[in-house]
Amino acid sequence: MREMANKEGVATRRVALALCDNALGKRIPTVSELEKGCGVSRGYVQKALANLKEGGAIVLETHGQSGTLLVDIDYLALARSCGVSHIVGAMPLPYTARYEGLATSLFTLLNADGFRAYITFQRGSEGRVQTLLDGSTDYCVMSRLAYTGYAQRGYKIQIALDCGPHSYVGRHVLFSRDSERTDWTGARVGIDDSSVDQRTLTERYFSGIDVEYVPVQYTHIVDMLRAGILDAGIWNEDDVHMRYPELSARPVDIEDKDADNTRAVIVVRSDDALMRQVLRTLVDKEQVREIQQQVMDGEITVRY
Repeated sequence: MREMANKEGVATRRVALALCDNALGKRIPTVSELEKGCGVSRGYVQKALANLKEGGAIVLETHGQSGTLLVDIDYLALARSCGVSHIVGAMPLPYTARYEGLATSLFTLLNADGFRAYITFQRGSEGRVQTLLDGSTDYCVMSRLAYTGYAQRGYKIQIALDCGPHSYVGRHVLFSRDSERTDWTGARVGIDDSSVDQRTLTERYFSGIDVEYVPVQYTHIVDMLRAGILDAGIWNEDDVHMRYPELSARPVDIEDKDADNTRAVIVVRSDDALMRQVLRTLVDKEQVREIQQQVMDGEITVRY
């Protein structure tokens, strides 16, 4: 989210952020509390509240000793009052129909109500989450498995929306040329440190086995298998199983059909409650899945 340059704009955005998680019917912070919490003067807090009310973003009622209550809030109007007119997201490279469908659904749903949406594409969740944290993007898309890994490492990010099972990948599989091999001792296994999913699933699958991990970019796994450089590698079945029938594919997550590695989540910075609410307002999970499936079935044209 991008701050308005002038002091009044900055105050409006900070007050708006302070109100984002205020429950309807509950007391909002006092002017003195907002002055301290937002780091702006009393006069600018009052101007910010007036701007938000005049813009139709909030409806307030004064109740004497009970304070001022938040009666209604329009998160889209709140964002516009803060000068937000466009939303930028980061997604995986659209190399599968499932990713194309997800990109199309987000592009379609976010280009609404006067907002303009743009999507950048980056290989590896590490790059995407860094663009989010440095403010280059407003949200990024990753698997729920990757999100859990980043959250456990202390990254200041939060899920705005979980798109449900199989919205990210159909399943991950272990690719190899030898369909009969069961003893992986000494096997050369591709591992991509830029992808939390691929690295985590690989380490989980081969846990306790003495294998040789070979650093790769996940997009090169198939070519390296075909060239004999790798013996095995885990990746997304959506992309390759139909084009390379000579490869053996073994499911990685047989027991959990709703596994976190198959679920796409839309992630925002933890301190950006406004963008979290804007995304939740504009993006409906069922609509995402419907548009995604229509793209995968060839019923609508890809657009992002």
